Amino acid sequence: MNRISLLILLLVGGLFNPNITQACIMHCAEAMNNFETTTMPFTEYDDQCYNLESTDYGFRSPLGIPLVLAGNFGELRNNHFHAGIDCKTNGSENYRIYAIADGYVSRIKVSSRGYGKALYITHYNGLTSVYAHLNEFKGAIGAYIEREQYAKEQFELDIQIPAGVLPVSQSQVVALSGNTGSSTAPHLHFEIRDSHTEEALNPLLFGFKIADNRRPIISGAALYQFDQSGKRTKAKTIEIVKNSSGNFSAKRNVISVGTPRVGLGIKAYDKQDAANNLNGAFSVEMLDNGNPVYSFKMDRIAFHESRYINSHCDYTYKKEGKGWMQKCFRDPGNRLTIYEHAINDGIIDLSDGLIHKIIFKVRDVSGNTKVLAMNLKYNPSVGFKPPYEGNYQALLRHDTPNNYMDKGLSLSFEEGSFYRDLPLQHSTRSSTSEYVYSNIHKVHNEKIPVHKYFDVAIDGSRVPDRLRNKVLIARKSSTGKVSSIGGEWEGGYLKSTSKYFGEFYITVDTRAPVIQPINISNGKSMAKNSTITFKISDNLSGIKSYNGYIDGKWVLMEYDGKSARLRYRFDERVGRGSHTMKLVVVDGRGNEKVWSGRFTR
Repeated sequence: MNRISLLILLLVGGLFNPNITQACIMHCAEAMNNFETTTMPFTEYDDQCYNLESTDYGFRSPLGIPLVLAGNFGELRNNHFHAGIDCKTNGSENYRIYAIADGYVSRIKVSSRGYGKALYITHYNGLTSVYAHLNEFKGAIGAYIEREQYAKEQFELDIQIPAGVLPVSQSQVVALSGNTGSSTAPHLHFEIRDSHTEEALNPLLFGFKIADNRRPIISGAALYQFDQSGKRTKAKTIEIVKNSSGNFSAKRNVISVGTPRVGLGIKAYDKQDAANNLNGAFSVEMLDNGNPVYSFKMDRIAFHESRYINSHCDYTYKKEGKGWMQKCFRDPGNRLTIYEHAINDGIIDLSDGLIHKIIFKVRDVSGNTKVLAMNLKYNPSVGFKPPYEGNYQALLRHDTPNNYMDKGLSLSFEEGSFYRDLPLQHSTRSSTSEYVYSNIHKVHNEKIPVHKYFDVAIDGSRVPDRLRNKVLIARKSSTGKVSSIGGEWEGGYLKSTSKYFGEFYITVDTRAPVIQPINISNGKSMAKNSTITFKISDNLSGIKSYNGYIDGKWVLMEYDGKSARLRYRFDERVGRGSHTMKLVVVDGRGNEKVWSGRFTR
């Protein structure tokens, strides 16, 4: 489509569609100046300035298409609460990203994982907006980060930028949407943060328009029983049924339990009108005979607290493939601040022998509500079997540092590494593999979470001197996946850190990374190519660095961790004629692989 055709469509649309204002048409016409050079796919929505009008907070939408959510704020994710909203981009990349208000770029981060290419804009009202998984930074922003990358000869950067260096105005195109980092599909991850505290705030509390007339979903509930010492049983499913109002109740009229102290859990989700994604609930409130005893609300999240999701939810239940069960009681080591009520840590006291009517109220951010009701009663005749913890080697407290050493293994845990006291189990076995240089140490159970990194040190007396700089500590999961956690020598022990239990042992990595040319070969003409692409991989210790050189000069190569693709995009630095190309890839143990060749343009 050429510029004239596009302009005609816009003008005709303005005549027949009252939602397209004169200002919008002028904005779109101005954007056409860059239409031929952008890779953005044109859609009927993209340049109609959808939601261009400001919200009550003075913000406009970060996109030019209707906001449809693939994920919402506070949604339950592995090891963290979702800190923003995921906005769908019609399954495509390169939609224009707009600054939601005046401000300045305060941070740019480029990574092969995580947020990928991310932009942080600080506004003058004490808030910062974040745009992640971007494909490209636009204008002065893109030029700035490219200069920094070439100056540092590094693709991955995290740069803090002073006010005044990169000012932006509301509705300025600052980037194009993408699928970079750990994103699994094209979308925009969008956040609003408190500029002072760096806490993530729920963007849907700032007036962005999301159609939502659907009530939340309650798909399950669970009961936990506590003995006198505070040990609890595993989750026991409570059968629930839907009533005529669309709410839920327990299938049994009265649930009798054999202990006077119980905890409850609930599986709750939410959906918006335009998408069927199972998003997170905004709030859950639990009442005992009309009195609130537990509640949380997803209005803000501190990043340093996000891993407490492994205590907020039943980690073991999730690891067993049963889904997200949100515990409506608090472990003694849970320091989350999202709770508005946690009377007696949410544990219900049934010792009076009376029937307790428990009500759960699950709400979304639009105020839609779903209710679950049940009746509980303590009945000693039901009986109770205390939880069996098996044989263990040490009892590790949640509120003190802990050290453990036995059979060539040393472990050190900071205070607060566990959400409740842990009876640590440790066993060893030998290996017949020529690549294993220690006993294999099975440390506890992967279905139990650890909140902080802990030190793992293994006796390295069996490592030959010639391999001391090539060995590492490997962690093997219950599924058989082997990964490196690295390691440095400390006396006769090889030492590293981990956030997960599993099997640990010393192994060796002497194999260089693999470089696979995708669209280049020695002597090839690249005149019709826009990029040079390689696939790079490593067998164990992981890719540590990658550097490309054309005619002896460093060039920017972008790495995508998901696809293991490494790309150089041709620009004015490489003109017509014959050129040399060299790619150097080094792994975590210093093993190096080099690819070199010639090409023409």
